[in-house]
Amino acid sequence: MLKAKTRFASLVMACTMVFSVVGMVFQPAAKVSAADASGTTASISDILKNQHPDGGWKKDYKETSGEWAKSTIDNKATYSEIRRLAKEFKKTNDPRYSAAAIKGINFLLNMQYSNGGWPQVYQSSGYHKHITFNDDAMINVMYMLDEVGARKGDFSFIDSSLADRSKKSVAKGVEAILNTQVVANGKLTAWGQQHDSSTLKPAGARIYEVPSLSAGESSTIVKFLKTRPANSKITASIKAAEAWFNKVKITGYKYVRENGDSQLIADSGAAPIWARFYEIGTDKPIFVGRDGVVKYKLSDIDKERRGGYAWYGNWPSKI
Repeated sequence: MLKAKTRFASLVMACTMVFSVVGMVFQPAAKVSAADASGTTASISDILKNQHPDGGWKKDYKETSGEWAKSTIDNKATYSEIRRLAKEFKKTNDPRYSAAAIKGINFLLNMQYSNGGWPQVYQSSGYHKHITFNDDAMINVMYMLDEVGARKGDFSFIDSSLADRSKKSVAKGVEAILNTQVVANGKLTAWGQQHDSSTLKPAGARIYEVPSLSAGESSTIVKFLKTRPANSKITASIKAAEAWFNKVKITGYKYVRENGDSQLIADSGAAPIWARFYEIGTDKPIFVGRDGVVKYKLSDIDKERRGGYAWYGNWPSKI
């Protein structure tokens, strides 16, 4: 009887171990963030294979048609591939990697508008052609070109001619930043997520992204401007933006996202937060659902948009 119980216990333990292993084997693999383009995790061989003839990369290597099949700087595309190729060249000295990186850098220089801005997607239409600060796309390109211009880090292999062109490109980008800073009620304020490439005024994108001032992207812009050699225009721009951040900060509340929804909750001890979007001229926080209608309370838009978008954050506190 004792032997039978022992055999039964052993069988149960063995089955438990088998099912545990099976469970581990068939657990879904961790997914890359939706905000990351294919080039952030693709193999180096796939990066080489997916470089477009124009020198750029699409954000999703599986895309075969439409605007998103074109070269872009959205979701970290193109500049991520260039950085990874430069790093690989430094490690291996394989000329395939330096050639592809140089081709990518030349693409970014060609992609830049004459006014200094960069579109989200190359030779595109609709909101994709706007000067794009959204998700820090243009600023991240400028950070990288700044390194290329200085021929530092993984970009020490760049020749002086391409380095000089990159320096000039960054300088033009700074001019675009200064020229797109919004003047409201006679005062410099901040920037939109995207700006019209002709008028330089804030422009809309997706239906819930209307022309407005953006605290998040403006914070990244100011942080970048602080890395530039100071002059009167840059200093005035930074001071004006910081004054605007201070004016529109929200105190006494914390922002909570959970269970597919989000809300503001009163909390006297909470650190300052900022709305994602502010109405130009009034500086009121604004919220927009998939109906495209501007609301002034987060609770007034649909739950799907409340929970599917970061409507508040502490971005300026990180400058």
